[in-house]
Amino acid sequence: MRPVLRPMTVCALSILAGCSIDFDRFLRGRVGDAGAPDDMGVVVPTDMGVAPTDTGVVPPVDTGVVPPVDTGVMPPRDTGVVPPVDTGVVTSTECRAPYLVAVAEDLDRGTGRLLRWSFADDRRCADLVLTIVRPRAVGVAFDGASSLTGPQLIVVDETAVSVVNPDDGSVVRDVAAAGAPRSVFDIVSNGSGTFAVAYTFAGGSNPGSVGNVRVFDHRSNNLREVQAWNRNVQFGLSVLWMTAFPGNQGQYLQLRNADTGSGYSAVVMSPVGTGFHQATTPALIANRNNAVSVSAYRTSDRRGHYAMAFSGSGSTPTVYVASTAVSSSTLTDVFVPTVRCPEACPNITRAVAFPDENGQAAAICELTGTEYTVVRVGGANTGCRMLDTAAMPGRWRIHDLAVMPL
Repeated sequence: MRPVLRPMTVCALSILAGCSIDFDRFLRGRVGDAGAPDDMGVVVPTDMGVAPTDTGVVPPVDTGVVPPVDTGVMPPRDTGVVPPVDTGVVTSTECRAPYLVAVAEDLDRGTGRLLRWSFADDRRCADLVLTIVRPRAVGVAFDGASSLTGPQLIVVDETAVSVVNPDDGSVVRDVAAAGAPRSVFDIVSNGSGTFAVAYTFAGGSNPGSVGNVRVFDHRSNNLREVQAWNRNVQFGLSVLWMTAFPGNQGQYLQLRNADTGSGYSAVVMSPVGTGFHQATTPALIANRNNAVSVSAYRTSDRRGHYAMAFSGSGSTPTVYVASTAVSSSTLTDVFVPTVRCPEACPNITRAVAFPDENGQAAAICELTGTEYTVVRVGGANTGCRMLDTAAMPGRWRIHDLAVMPL
C-alpha cells in the first residue's frame, strides 16, 4: 500500500528543496564553544612584532646621595656630597722610638699638629692632628723617671696643660694653664711631681724670661699641680729658659745671665723646700752670648743629651751640642757643630740633641714669619731638612721640639 502524502507535508518538502541554509555559520562559534572567537566580519590585526608603547607615567629617577661603597677593611664615612671610596689603605700613626716631636700651630685657624721624625727609621712619620687650640710647647713626662717608663707627651697652650696620647694625639686629661708656655721638662721636685711647665714673664721683653713655673704629677687622673715656683721667690729675675737636668732628675737646668762677665750661662739648680733654689757650681756653660734656649733629656742608656740654640745680634745662628753620662754633676764637653744645610737659616729658636748620634742636633729654623723648618745641624751635608709645613694648607709656625726617647 502506497503512503498518502498530506498537503502540509508536501509544502514542507517543497521549502527544503528551494532554500539554501548556511550550516557553516552555525558550526563556527556556537555559544559555549571554547575554540576560535566569533568572526564578526572585522579583519584581525596583523602582529608586526613591535611591543606596544607605554604612554603612562614614567617611573621616578633616584637623584639622592649615593651611599658610600665599602671595598676594603675600614668602612668609609659619608661626609658630604661626594661619597668617599674606601681604597683599603689604612694610614699608620705609629712612629718608632726614639723620635722627634715638633708642635706646630696654624696661624689662621689656631688648630695644631704634632710633626714627627723617627730616628730609628730615619724618616718622617705621619702627623698627628691636635684638638688643642694654638699649642706652643711640648715635652715628655715619665711614670718612672729613672727607668723612663710610660712616656706621655705634654702639650701646652695658653689655656690648658694637656697629657696627650703619643699614638694618636688625643687628649687624655688636662688642667688650666697659668700663662704663655715657654718650656716643658721632666722633674721630681722635692720628691713630688713628674714634669714642670715654665711660663713667660708677662712684663718681659724679647727674648723674655721665665715668670712662673708649675710642677705637675701626670700619674693622677686629675693631673695634680703639686708645686708652684715664682720669679724672685724660688728663682731669679733673669732666667731665660728652664729644662731638665739628666744628671739628677730632682734638679733642673737654668739658662740665665752669667755669674761673671757678659752673656749667658746654664746652671744646675736644686729646689729646696719653698725657698730660693740653690745653684750647683761651677756653672754648667758660662759666658755665652746670644743664647736663646736650652734643652736636655736622658735616654735609657743612661746618657744625657744637651743642645743650646744661639741666634741674634747679627751672628750666624748655631747650636752647641753635648752628650755625657747622666752621673755627671757638671758638663764641660761642649762644642759647636757647623750648620751644613744647603738653605739659609737666618734664625734658630729651639734645638734638641740627637739621641743616637753625638755632635748632631735638630733645630727649628725660622725662614720667614710664617715659614718654618726643622733642620739637622752637624753631621753630613745632605738630607738636612727633617720636618716642614710646606705640604700643609695654611700658614704654620713650628714652636717647640722634644725627643721621645727609647
